Amino acid sequence: MADSASLLQISESINHMTFLKDLPDTEKDERVQIEAYLADLISRQENKLDNIIGLIKKCDAYVDALTDELNEIKGNLDAWKKNKDRLTKLIKFAYQQNMIPNKITGTRYQATIKSTKSRLVDNFDNWSEEEVLEFGLVKRTTISRLKDDSVVEVKEETLPDKDRLRTAIETDAEVVPVAAELVPGYSLVYERRKRLTT
Repeated sequence: MADSASLLQISESINHMTFLKDLPDTEKDERVQIEAYLADLISRQENKLDNIIGLIKKCDAYVDALTDELNEIKGNLDAWKKNKDRLTKLIKFAYQQNMIPNKITGTRYQATIKSTKSRLVDNFDNWSEEEVLEFGLVKRTTISRLKDDSVVEVKEETLPDKDRLRTAIETDAEVVPVAAELVPGYSLVYERRKRLTT
């Protein structure tokens, strides 16, 4: 029959019985009975601990198996996302090269390619010092203590001013970083083909 007492209850009983056994006014025959009862409690405690560790090991096995399964699913998900992205890029590239119109129809599906906001590729690492001065931003992060407002650390980072850079490229400004460019963006929308019935 399973032991209904918890590990904490059994451990509490062991502490209590050890305290009673060590009392100076405990008689010898009572001490013998307490020691026998303590031996039984210690045996029960060992069994409880073994059962708990067994459950922890089972949890570990499930966690490991599910982690492996999750990693496998994540790998499959990434592979399918890459496949979708490659196939979508294939259709977009064909449109960019004027090989297909923006609305194409298959026997089962139809697709529409739409222009979206261009993507800014700043290539900031390749800018000259003059270009950084003209189109750069400085980001300062200051860390200070609340107690006395003393400065612990100041970090500075130079970044491109993307809004100004985009505007300059779109308006064909005279001074624009040579390495920066706007890459045209396209979206692909597809659905089941709609057929007209007569």
